[in-house]
Amino acid sequence: MIRFALALGLLALSVPPAQALDVLPGQYRAAAAAGAVGSVTGRVYEERRKPDGPDQPLAGAAVTLLPRSAQFLEKLEAVKRTSRNSMNDYRAAASAIQTLKAAYEKELWESGAVDLVMGTVVAPDGRFSVENLPAGDWLLFVTTSAATDTKVVEPKSSKKDRGVYVPGTHLTGYQRLTIWLREVTVSGGRAENVELIGRGAWFSGVVEERAPNAVR
Repeated sequence: MIRFALALGLLALSVPPAQALDVLPGQYRAAAAAGAVGSVTGRVYEERRKPDGPDQPLAGAAVTLLPRSAQFLEKLEAVKRTSRNSMNDYRAAASAIQTLKAAYEKELWESGAVDLVMGTVVAPDGRFSVENLPAGDWLLFVTTSAATDTKVVEPKSSKKDRGVYVPGTHLTGYQRLTIWLREVTVSGGRAENVELIGRGAWFSGVVEERAPNAVR
């Protein structure tokens, strides 16, 4: 029995920790341990509207760098493709992309790779820098949002669609979400520079703000 218990203990120790999607955190940690680290710098802005005018920096945009995952990329591209199918799909796409990103980050954290989720915000001059990145393939995910006054027409739904026992909601406003997605390869001792322009965003959509209907 003692030998059996010891064997079980050794087996438990030999089982690798949960792995986030298709990412191998060990490769990034090995690069960091060897001193092979670099950085990603860049600028996020709207191009000047007049030839003699300045570019408009998108200060406050959220910058996240995540280990490259082919599975994560496939899921993002699938949402982007589906968003073209109908107005309802388009309206749901931005929130779906945010949910996928949050789920991927959660998987990284749960696999013990929380140190591989890097982030910062864009400075007032439109620039950003993320340093001490282990050499390897990364995904650069930049988002900015702004309230918009453009009206969104609520599609009509039947009582069956709303559900008999579930209170409905109504649209109170929405945010326009702009997303840039870039694959970046980081090399030791180097700074990779990117230019992210408003019209070159990977995806633009809306995130609805809703409130429950009054109970009668």
